[in-house]
Amino acid sequence: GAILSSVVPPINGALVAAVRMITGIRPLVVGPGMKTGLNIALDNPATMGSDLVVGAAAALAMHAPPLIIIDMGTATTCSVLTSDRTYIGSIIYPGVVISQDALTAQCSQLPFIKFEKPKGLIGKNTVECMYSGVLYSNAATIDGLIDRIADELGEPVTAIATGGVSRMIVPACRREIVHDPNLLLKGLWDLYKLNA
Repeated sequence: GAILSSVVPPINGALVAAVRMITGIRPLVVGPGMKTGLNIALDNPATMGSDLVVGAAAALAMHAPPLIIIDMGTATTCSVLTSDRTYIGSIIYPGVVISQDALTAQCSQLPFIKFEKPKGLIGKNTVECMYSGVLYSNAATIDGLIDRIADELGEPVTAIATGGVSRMIVPACRREIVHDPNLLLKGLWDLYKLNA
């Protein structure tokens, strides 16, 4: 079997055809009409990104709600599931790499840097200052969002983080966050089993 999740819908047809050509199997495609086990309380559930569906399905399979799923990719998303397993919405903001690229593109005296862990919070040179800014501003944002979401829900939440740079950001957070780099793969497996 095979399952596909893409946030670039125009390429879905080509990906389905490629999988079918190579394996002889038509993959399931995460999207509207698929059984997810989620109660999605959005204005238009059909517009929910398949990556958000996959992450929420995986998180619910492993953790008791209420949950916050933080996916640190091109964009950083914070998905919120209530204690009754309802997906009530998300917060989306520019991802770490996009923010870093915008900083170097728009500030003529700042160099392009490859994101690395800083030596400390307060940098002693431009590059160290940038490393610190990228790491700790994102960690503080995540800590603050967890606090605000818990306040809005009126109860403690479990936070789970995934995505490329989450391995560097999560250790700098002050809040307890479960780091799961394979969350979306686990979610794809769960959705495949539910729909195959």
